[in-house]
Amino acid sequence: MSIFISPSGNREIWKQKPEGYLTEDEWKDLHPDRIYSVVGTHSFRFVSYPYDSIMENETEMSGLPPSDISVSTASGDWIESCDMADLKLAELKAVRLNELNATFEIASNHAHCPSSIGFEINADEAANRNISSLIIAMEATGQETVQFCAFDNSFHEVTLAQLKTMQLEIIANAQAIYARKWVLREQINAAETIEALNGIEITFEASDEQTA
Repeated sequence: MSIFISPSGNREIWKQKPEGYLTEDEWKDLHPDRIYSVVGTHSFRFVSYPYDSIMENETEMSGLPPSDISVSTASGDWIESCDMADLKLAELKAVRLNELNATFEIASNHAHCPSSIGFEINADEAANRNISSLIIAMEATGQETVQFCAFDNSFHEVTLAQLKTMQLEIIANAQAIYARKWVLREQINAAETIEALNGIEITFEASDEQTA
């Protein structure tokens, strides 16, 4: 008689392995132990499936600590330091980088910019696709002008050349948003103190995008 694991995770004794059941080794391969640590400490422990004995102040780690002085972080990584000030700075950098990514997504998905045509235009991916479709249609049909909806929902009669100008302006605006993100990311990573880190303003206002 041998022990086999049922599909629901129960250990059962059978003479032969039933269909759909797993050996204990097969089960362990599919459900390996995970490593958890109390954030800010050197200690860690292995937790077995179904991973339901996790304490509130524990986080899953990416692997074993590389050395005896490694300290766990909330992001699941280990840092080579027993200095809690360094740990706090590293934690805050992770928080600020997450804030940067979230703010960047909002700025990208709600982007708009002034156009040299004379009005504000949407400048997100959807706007770029819409202008591209209008350009293709006008080139295919020879249509001279088309109605275009601006950022404030007002309509304007525009030409093919003006559509192409707006398309380039949208591309330039997107590049400026990315450039601003890269600048902010470098500032966050380079911050050497908590004060310097907290002093970084994460914003994608039009003035930032145009001067980045």
